[in-house]
Amino acid sequence: MQKYSIVIAGSTAHTRICAESLLSDGRFTVSAVITPPPQLVGRKQQLVTNPLQQFAVDHHIPVVPVEKRLDAEVRHNLETALQTSEKAERPDFLLVVDFGYIVPNWLLELPKVAPVNVHPSTLPRWRGSSPGQFVLLYGEKESAVSIIVMNEGLDTGDLVAQLPFSVDQSWTQTEYYNYAFELVGKQLAQILDQLAAGQIQPKPQPVESPTPVAGRFTKEDGFVPWEAVRACLDGADQYTDSDSNSDIFENSPLSPILSAALQFHGSWSLLIHQAAKAFSPWPGVWTIIPTAKGEKRMKILSAEIIAGTPAKLQLQQVQIEGKEAALWNQVKNVVQE
Repeated sequence: MQKYSIVIAGSTAHTRICAESLLSDGRFTVSAVITPPPQLVGRKQQLVTNPLQQFAVDHHIPVVPVEKRLDAEVRHNLETALQTSEKAERPDFLLVVDFGYIVPNWLLELPKVAPVNVHPSTLPRWRGSSPGQFVLLYGEKESAVSIIVMNEGLDTGDLVAQLPFSVDQSWTQTEYYNYAFELVGKQLAQILDQLAAGQIQPKPQPVESPTPVAGRFTKEDGFVPWEAVRACLDGADQYTDSDSNSDIFENSPLSPILSAALQFHGSWSLLIHQAAKAFSPWPGVWTIIPTAKGEKRMKILSAEIIAGTPAKLQLQQVQIEGKEAALWNQVKNVVQE
């Protein structure tokens, strides 16, 4: 049985799922991992090791730390780690999952077979760092995990495989990503083996994507105006098709991300409903409500849609600034109209 060596670059629990699936398969050895060093997190500033580094520690795999970029020091440390590995030679594969760094040419050219990336969307749809959030924000019912041969572009490499799946309409981004990576974890070793054996011929992607870039979010991207939320709760959705030629987007307090999604849905209710799932847990959907003690930030943790024309929004769980999460019906009297 052919045994392949692989270097894995990433940091999250999703990277670890892929790493564990390969290590548990008799065809693969992990020569090294490239990952950020432990970070100080939380109010107590505790030093926390990321899931991929912990995987490496648990399995006695060399760790190559990377901080701001993959520079000459990272390259030297990786070469040193590979010299002490079982094969003591170039790896067969580089696997990049949830990495967040620009991968330079020297690293793309390192593996003998291919540098491979796992991307949880149906490429060329939703290229970028947040594909799952955009799938949910736009209410898509079908998606896929794409495995590509990496190049210098943003998720533009040749397609090795796509594993389709149906999107459960109750999912938040957490469930979406967990499902996608568990799915690919079950098949990744076999796909890479077939790629190495020439049984899979990667196919070029379309040059242009039909969707915007699924970029990173800021906290401000989750803001929706209370006037719009209030109208939706009353069954008077403020956005209709007649607004499509107006200056609603130019003057909207929404971020460009939510403005584009609002135009797509044609409904504030649908926008807030989808955003509450897509943005959970980060960056969250929030608004500013008037209360007897002044304006307060309120997170919309979950919401439902009541069918009708227009659709009516029903808030479920919310969290008012300084308070614990609660059902909307328990706290709605706090709002001063």
